[in-house]
Amino acid sequence: MRMEDALRKYRLKLEESQKEALKIRNTYQKWLSKKKKELKKAVEKLEKAKPPKNVDETLLKLVEAARRAYVSAFKRALEGIRDIEDLGKRLPELAKVHVDYGKHVIILFEKEVRAINSILKEMDEAYREYLQETQKRSLPKLEIEKKIRELKTVQENLSSISSEIESLLEEITLKRKEIEQERQKPEVKGIEEQLENITTKKRKLEREVRSNVSKIQKTLKRLRMGGLADQLARDSSVALERPEEVISLLQTLKPRFGGKALKSAEWLIENLESTVSEIRELDRKSQELESAKEKELSRAEHIESEISSLERRIKELKNEKKKLEKLRTRLEEEIQKEVRLLEKVLGEEIEWDNI
Repeated sequence: MRMEDALRKYRLKLEESQKEALKIRNTYQKWLSKKKKELKKAVEKLEKAKPPKNVDETLLKLVEAARRAYVSAFKRALEGIRDIEDLGKRLPELAKVHVDYGKHVIILFEKEVRAINSILKEMDEAYREYLQETQKRSLPKLEIEKKIRELKTVQENLSSISSEIESLLEEITLKRKEIEQERQKPEVKGIEEQLENITTKKRKLEREVRSNVSKIQKTLKRLRMGGLADQLARDSSVALERPEEVISLLQTLKPRFGGKALKSAEWLIENLESTVSEIRELDRKSQELESAKEKELSRAEHIESEISSLERRIKELKNEKKKLEKLRTRLEEEIQKEVRLLEKVLGEEIEWDNI
């Protein structure tokens, strides 16, 4: 059976069930109206009944107090019973009153209390019958249509999110191509070539300085002079950072060097300052070129920022997608359970996988 037909049959059965339940309720409602009057009369009869003569004074006071409480409680309860559902709510209260106060009242007013008890039993039995009758005819409350609508909305939202993610990914791909185009501009390539030349030249100059320093380090270590001499013996970069001080030191120590060490010391004394000056000038040019390159690539940076924003949006959408997928799974499970119930109600198998 198709789901549409099954739901139509269910609605018809539900309507019939509700009509039958209403008939049953009306029947018991009429019965309740009569019983309420009977109970009210029985309570009033107890209220007006005269106690037996020659009763112990203490016992009489106890019973009379219990009778007043008993009657008052029953009258309040009766006022609160407007329909058969109210009866179900009030029965436990009436039973408690009957036990708590009735056990004393029955000592002197047995006939009246038993009459009330008899009516209470009838009411209790009738209420149980009412529940049984309505439950026999009642159908399980199903929300398949509502859940199917919700499931369709979830599926539409999932489809929309997937499309948006796909569109954003395509946009990111296009923007990355734009960035690559910006990076391949002749102006940028020219700057990068200059930067590469500067880097190569700078490294060559630094290597030359370090090479000459390495040749005098053994002698410096042997001299054990401390201070700048020891620092230079450990780290050749000291010459690049403090060229004037290193030259002054080497001029003082020059007589102590010999062979290759002497040649390197002389080279450093003659060339270190100019070499470091040239390296620093290369650094200055490099910074100027980096600034020029950054300016040329400013649009690419802006596009990168746009890509980051798009990627954040994709992350948000993926988180939302996960939540919706969980909701879809839960709804499918709930619908499946309700379909099984509906199949039991109708006694037929239902096709619903294509919802």
